[in-house]
Amino acid sequence: MSDHPVNVLLVEDNTEHTFLFRQMLTTADAVAGFRLNSAESLGAALERLRRGGIDLILLDLSLPDSDGIETFIRIIEAAPEVPVIVMSGLNDVALAIETVQLGAQDYLVKGHVDNHLLLRSMQYAIERKRVQLQLKRAHDELELRIQERTAALQAANARLQREIADRRKAEEETLESNRQLSAALGQLRASQESIVQRERMHALGRMANGIAHDLNNTLAPIVGFSELLLMKPEIGEDAAKRRNYLTMISSAAKEAARVVRRLREFYRHRDDTEELTPIVVNDLVQQVVSFTQPRWKDQALASGINIEMRMELGQVPTVAGNETELREALVNLIFNSVDAIAKRGTITIRTEVQGRWTVITVADDGCGMDEETRGRCLEPFFTTKGEQGTGLGLGSVYGIVHRHGGEIDIQSEPSRGTSVSISIPIERGARPPQAPLPPAQPKASRSILVVEDEPLVREVLEVYLAEDEHRVAVAENGREGLERFRSGSFDLVLTDRAMPEMNGDELAREIKKLKPEQKVILLTGFGDLMTGAGEKPEGVDLVVSKPFTLTTLREAINKILGQ
Repeated sequence: MSDHPVNVLLVEDNTEHTFLFRQMLTTADAVAGFRLNSAESLGAALERLRRGGIDLILLDLSLPDSDGIETFIRIIEAAPEVPVIVMSGLNDVALAIETVQLGAQDYLVKGHVDNHLLLRSMQYAIERKRVQLQLKRAHDELELRIQERTAALQAANARLQREIADRRKAEEETLESNRQLSAALGQLRASQESIVQRERMHALGRMANGIAHDLNNTLAPIVGFSELLLMKPEIGEDAAKRRNYLTMISSAAKEAARVVRRLREFYRHRDDTEELTPIVVNDLVQQVVSFTQPRWKDQALASGINIEMRMELGQVPTVAGNETELREALVNLIFNSVDAIAKRGTITIRTEVQGRWTVITVADDGCGMDEETRGRCLEPFFTTKGEQGTGLGLGSVYGIVHRHGGEIDIQSEPSRGTSVSISIPIERGARPPQAPLPPAQPKASRSILVVEDEPLVREVLEVYLAEDEHRVAVAENGREGLERFRSGSFDLVLTDRAMPEMNGDELAREIKKLKPEQKVILLTGFGDLMTGAGEKPEGVDLVVSKPFTLTTLREAINKILGQ
């Protein structure tokens, strides 16, 4: 027990009993530990409790102003934290149980209590009440923490519900926006393989006018000389002139095919396992300058812009790389320089060796960039061209240079132009390109089914194949071709792609269902773009682009039939 005496309130109207209890405490050698206060009625007891300082109550239930369990309840309500021992003259078990259930620490029967029992009961009552109060406080604190935690969780849940509602609203708005844009962007999303691929398509669109210009130039001699031959039959009597006209028509037609084939360089399927090959840097620069001439010269002049292209090509070694990607990077840099020149300017392309690097610099004297723009120009989707730009050009160049283990440096000042230098490490271990062998004339005659809806193309194929002594069967569309295939046996099927009733893709699939080992070559004007994109329809063994020559046709037949 504590060194401080315990203040005990004895509520008892019988003076003899009061004297007796005082004597018990005196003879229990514990008088120093207890200080006895007495009250002869409930009112007096309640008044004493209001003053405080009582540590234990010994309560008789029968008092002048109160009797029975009501007395106990009044005391408990007045001092809920003070332990109470009921002292009754009745050995009433039911009453004892009821008082204990209501909060009494003990129930003692007068006349059956000695000083030791009383002392022990008082000590136990104080300790039990102390433990009960501690448990109650702990319970109250726990309950308070639970309430606080519950309130916090409810608040967090409310915030989460609001965030979910906001997110759902944002998602609905996004979905609505996507639905409005889906028609315009659906085909683009389907064809995009990467950010770099998107820039390729953007560059391709910008070059469309230049390609049309080149095609018209190459078609002019074809139309002109063929019209002369038709208008003046007597020209055919002059063998030398006739041969000269036909040679120029053939050369112009092949050049037109090369113009279309150049599109493949922008849409070629990227093979991550592709080996690097030696690249003659100066040849590549000259090729790119020629390739982009419609953009920086013809289109620029049509818009009232005069651009001078300068090449300062030093003695540089070959580098190992992906020629298509480096070509793409240089095209993007030239396009950026063209866009930076408002009326008149110069684009300079310089090659040089700096230590272990081969450096290609594209510089212009256009509008230039401020420091903030220069610092952000490599960020994806950052553009200063508004709706005319994708913000992918320089980001694409950076990605290409990074894949080659190189570095990029950009210097620019407003109104003083921009200089972009890409440094590629000098390598000497690249695989040299293999020159293709000329195609051999087939050693054996083959049975070939030709399916083509264009009469002139069909006739050319018949003549070419007859030249090599092949046996040829023809059909004018896919449906007729399938019927001819079912009724015969063929070593090879040559089919166009765009045909009425049944196109070439469908025909190839149906043929493979009938004869899985059958060899099928698809002849199409989309061949270069399909090959560039890595596209080969189901059932097709090889894609050959139109227009074709006897040489390219022989190459395809030899490759597919293993000759």
